Amino acid sequence: MTEASCENLEMAIVLPLGVVANQLGKIEVELRLLKKKSSDFAGERENSLLAGRIEARLGNIHEALDSIRDLVSGIEAHMRLSPRDVDTVYSHADRKPRPDRDD
Repeated sequence: MTEASCENLEMAIVLPLGVVANQLGKIEVELRLLKKKSSDFAGERENSLLAGRIEARLGNIHEALDSIRDLVSGIEAHMRLSPRDVDTVYSHADRKPRPDRDD
């Protein structure tokens, strides 16, 4: 790998991944605080009125986390590919059958 290529890889992937990891660390801290607060309010009856709204937001968070896991797995898979494998993967991607095409 050339020096320019290494620099491009660092700017395009390594540094942004560091930013994302930092942001996720901050989100983790916020979620820990919310978990602590939720245990404080768990027994109060009047808070049951908000349970539906809380459940909906937690569902959104679970969906986002599932999507993040898939994206991270995809990045890991791409980084393991050799240059020859990349050409093969992308050339086959263009050949996928389309439902609107007559064979």
